[in-house]
Amino acid sequence: MDDMLSGMKKQWKTLLLEDNTLFAETITDFLEEHGFDVDIACDGEEAVQKCYYNNYDIYLLDVNVPYINGVDFLKMIRRSGDERPTIFITSHQDIETLKKGYESGCDDYMKKPIDLEELLYRIQVLIKKRRNTKTTISLTKNCYYDYKNRVVVCENKPVKLPLKTIKLLELFIENEGQIVTKEQIINRLWSSSSEYSEGAIRVYIAKIKKLLDKDMIENIKAIGYKLTIQ
Repeated sequence: MDDMLSGMKKQWKTLLLEDNTLFAETITDFLEEHGFDVDIACDGEEAVQKCYYNNYDIYLLDVNVPYINGVDFLKMIRRSGDERPTIFITSHQDIETLKKGYESGCDDYMKKPIDLEELLYRIQVLIKKRRNTKTTISLTKNCYYDYKNRVVVCENKPVKLPLKTIKLLELFIENEGQIVTKEQIINRLWSSSSEYSEGAIRVYIAKIKKLLDKDMIENIKAIGYKLTIQ
């Protein structure tokens, strides 16, 4: 089953909103064994606070939690423009709750008790689907990449970048957390009949570093570079 995520980034940052401590720890232990980095929020207010300080790749939400319920929490983050994959995991069995869940913007819905292997499979399907559709990718707290329009947006304003810089950024995003070799960069930015320039590569790297936190791109000496999105 893990083959579905082969070549994709590991340590997927996951927010689990669940007030049953034992159940939350069971899910967390299982997912962390499969390469996920899970934060647990016991209530909706804690979930909002965690979102303020972290960028998550996927949300797993219970519906009936204290302060801000899962449905209202999802509505809030959807209104903020956050379209990351979301699965509701709930003991509610009624159609009305199911309907509210999907209307709030969830991608999938599981009724307790759940099978952990099935949860993993559903997560992997959503990640792969979202990766293949390539809508927007969060880069920093204030910047994201819009695949459809091929533009970086920071502070809600598009940033003008040369096409080769955009192509390089896309290459880094596609291989986030993994080393991108100089050969991969050359093949992406130049045709086989064109002369490449290592100086130009450094200029494009510098443009991306200036746009993002410079520590997000690591220079792997004599090999290439690695982008890590926090």
